[in-house]
Amino acid sequence: MKIKTWIKYEVPYLPPRCRKMRYKEGEEYIYVLLKEVPFSKLVLAYEDKSYEGKGKIYRLGRKLYAKAKMPNLPKEDLKRYGVKTPLEWRLYCNEKMSLYFSSRYFDGENATREAMIAKAKADISKYILVDGVLYEQTCKPEYHIMTFGCGNGDGTGLFVSYPARRDCGWHFPATRGDDAVAKAKKIAIGRRDFKSARLFKKYITVYEGK
Repeated sequence: MKIKTWIKYEVPYLPPRCRKMRYKEGEEYIYVLLKEVPFSKLVLAYEDKSYEGKGKIYRLGRKLYAKAKMPNLPKEDLKRYGVKTPLEWRLYCNEKMSLYFSSRYFDGENATREAMIAKAKADISKYILVDGVLYEQTCKPEYHIMTFGCGNGDGTGLFVSYPARRDCGWHFPATRGDDAVAKAKKIAIGRRDFKSARLFKKYITVYEGK
């Protein structure tokens, strides 16, 4: 599927009697290709059942994909934009909002036309269209345990992250759900957070290797 995309870029020019190159803004519409794949090509790898989780996650080759979600915008705005599905939102953004200019993606470099086209193609390569439904590339889910407050029962959380932050908390791969739950309960009880300890459960189902 070809996606109409509005790009902006810098056009170099040399004014009369000047030695230093100047730049002005150029813009145009191009088309980038959204890869289309039949659902039969996808292999179910994981299912994330956590709060606001990604749901079913599929493998295509070496990459993982989950259904793209709608943006967190007011319904009035989406209605004004005429957007009802994640695919329609992607089409709207590419055509109506130019995301491709130097201030966003390049630090101290000239944003040439070629560079902006390459960026637009790289961005759309993170998506696939599966029988008319937009899927977005993701990574392996994992468990992430975090604590809140000063240790007086303020709070303990067991989350699913993609991937989890490495500068805080405890981490477990999706295949070690039982260990993640046991560790989270132990931490919560040690902090006298008994309410949280009763609620922890495995959120990720692993299908690969079964």
